[in-house]
Amino acid sequence: MLALKINTTKAFMHKLLIGDTFHIFSLAEASITTFNQFHIDGKLHMDFFDTDTAQQLSENGDIYSSWKDVKSYCYSIIRGKLPPLQFKFVMRLSPQQMMLLPLSEAPSVPADGISDLFLNIQYKNHELFCTTGTFSRLFTLDKTFETTWDNAVMNFFRGHQIDFTIL
Repeated sequence: MLALKINTTKAFMHKLLIGDTFHIFSLAEASITTFNQFHIDGKLHMDFFDTDTAQQLSENGDIYSSWKDVKSYCYSIIRGKLPPLQFKFVMRLSPQQMMLLPLSEAPSVPADGISDLFLNIQYKNHELFCTTGTFSRLFTLDKTFETTWDNAVMNFFRGHQIDFTIL
């Protein structure tokens, strides 16, 4: 697990809520506290979609909403004259993007044993933090895939000019 403090909150929020920087992620859940607390469960309800769309989502392995599809709702809650009291977004790397990571570097963890790679974004007390997380179906003492994910997140942030400090 990696913990990062974001040094430029306004620039980060622009990339998160307005730009397309985080479109590679799905949203597992969101909690935003302004004058009320708003909660979004990012899990898709397949029975909502027509048959073709549901089939395409299933074939892609999509069980959560893409960030691209829900960010405008989050933005509409957050925007205003006053900053939110707090928020938390649990982002999940989409299955298609997960395949692009060099996770094969972890010889004791086959790629199909890695279920989820998370990026948690939390704002509280006027500070913004990001933490990484992994979930594996298989137990192993080898932390290579976790380190690979941590490094991928730092490279992603650097590549998008996101200023951070490692905690």
